[in-house]
Amino acid sequence: MSSAVVVKMPEALDSKSARRLRRELKSKINGDTPLVVLDLSRVKHLDIPGLEGLLSCMEEVARHDGRLQLSGISPEAATLLELTRVNQLMQKFPGFAIVAPQFKVAPETVPEEVPAESPAQLPVAV
Repeated sequence: MSSAVVVKMPEALDSKSARRLRRELKSKINGDTPLVVLDLSRVKHLDIPGLEGLLSCMEEVARHDGRLQLSGISPEAATLLELTRVNQLMQKFPGFAIVAPQFKVAPETVPEEVPAESPAQLPVAV
């Protein structure tokens, strides 16, 4: 069974990140039938070049007889996917059950600012 490639998309899916997605995806797809999950849960900004990047990703996976599915679609991404009807196109693409190991592809080249978390405090029995 092939491993699923889980791609955690950045907050802004624009032309730059779409180009990086295509490069990374081509390097990760080998002779096996690719199983690709695009996690759109963090996407807050999606423009037309970013949308074209998603379609290009779908085309690349299809070229290798693979399967692609979207997961965790943010409300912002869902709005543009629905307005452009790309959501209907993606629904026609064969999906799969994720039972394979997952890993992250295309780490961010620019570190995101993450608020420092306070250390977890555990209750103490008295």
